[in-house]
Amino acid sequence: MFHAKLKPHSLLYVHKLHSLCFQIISRTFMHRIIRTKQSGQILGSVLCLMGFAALIVVFWKAWPDASSSANMFSALWLEILTQQINVASIIALKLIYLTVAGTVFLVLGIVVLVFSRQIFLVSSGSTLLQCPHCKNQWKAGRAMGWAECPYCRKFIHPQTMKKA
Repeated sequence: MFHAKLKPHSLLYVHKLHSLCFQIISRTFMHRIIRTKQSGQILGSVLCLMGFAALIVVFWKAWPDASSSANMFSALWLEILTQQINVASIIALKLIYLTVAGTVFLVLGIVVLVFSRQIFLVSSGSTLLQCPHCKNQWKAGRAMGWAECPYCRKFIHPQTMKKA
């Protein structure tokens, strides 16, 4: 768990101790709910696919000439810097521009995918709820926005009394 070289007053030691305590607490008392936004997932996936496609086109064009060289990586880099690709016989793009665009799309897609998730920590203990009409109380697994009172059978917004 902890490295022997970490000193108790070091910032890394405190961070590791804090994250370990948070993991123990979150595993015993809380469970995670991961909610994803579908539009963010679609946009992030499309951006990642565009980035991958651009990078594949770059390597597809530059690899045949670079692979026969003795110094393969410098030859690949030289091919990417100098070679051009014609798009619909109208526009000539250098491969370096396509490499930069593909990398930007890929990174932007990953960022959108990461930020399209929301993680909620929900306590797993029971909650004491009270009906505002009949004032009866009951325990529930979690606090609810709207629920049916088990005593008067009205559809109400129960009041949270305390964590049981």
